[in-house]
Amino acid sequence: MKKLLLGGIAVCAVSVGWGSSALAAEATVKATAVDFRACNFQSGKTMKDLDKVSAKFKQYANKNDFAYSAWTLTPQYHNGAEFDVGWLGAWPSGDAYGLSMEKWVTTGQALQAEFDQVIDCGNHHELALSLPINAPEGTPTDGLLMIYKCTLEDGKTLGDAYAAHLEWGTAKKGMGFLDNSWMFQPAIGAGDIDFDYYHAVVFYRYSDLGAGMELYANGGGMQRHDKILGGVSSCQTPSIYDALSVRAYEGR
Repeated sequence: MKKLLLGGIAVCAVSVGWGSSALAAEATVKATAVDFRACNFQSGKTMKDLDKVSAKFKQYANKNDFAYSAWTLTPQYHNGAEFDVGWLGAWPSGDAYGLSMEKWVTTGQALQAEFDQVIDCGNHHELALSLPINAPEGTPTDGLLMIYKCTLEDGKTLGDAYAAHLEWGTAKKGMGFLDNSWMFQPAIGAGDIDFDYYHAVVFYRYSDLGAGMELYANGGGMQRHDKILGGVSSCQTPSIYDALSVRAYEGR
């Protein structure tokens, strides 16, 4: 079931559209902003070059008191990744997003030029709204990020899917899974997509991922998953990225 895309509108307007559906499933949940940039290295540049500029960005963000966390993403398990490295950013609110973006476009030009010498992120920049499913209390640092593209079944809403993911997330914790997860709704810059939302899952170690695979395949997880989410939404096979923290904002 394909949804109309919410392109070219302000974050606050997107939040209203989200609130009428998924937030109805959990009144106390707060939607936050995340963005993703798909980047390719400039000729002769590598991750070591990006790490140097990322370190400067961390200092810049600290100095300017950005309420912003960021990670670099390296494709690990995928079917023809269309980029060399991804940049994932997250804010605690739409207000924080707006303030940090204003500071960046007015004071970050010199640092942006240094990024541009290392990576080209011009082909894909997308903003989404994030809802926590099994989210940690603090900001995740290094780990593994699994991204599923999910499609609603006929007659189902984002609110139905979010409620089902919350139920499945609770069941997973009870079974011993060690992941954290979120639901991302594509918003600005998503383009003409053929799915409805992303399911983002984080493991901190490959051993945790392997234990989760065992629980899913041989510990009854698959059957439990299908019972809860079957008939609500279906998700494609995920891609996995190695995530390296650039900056973790902890609300200080």
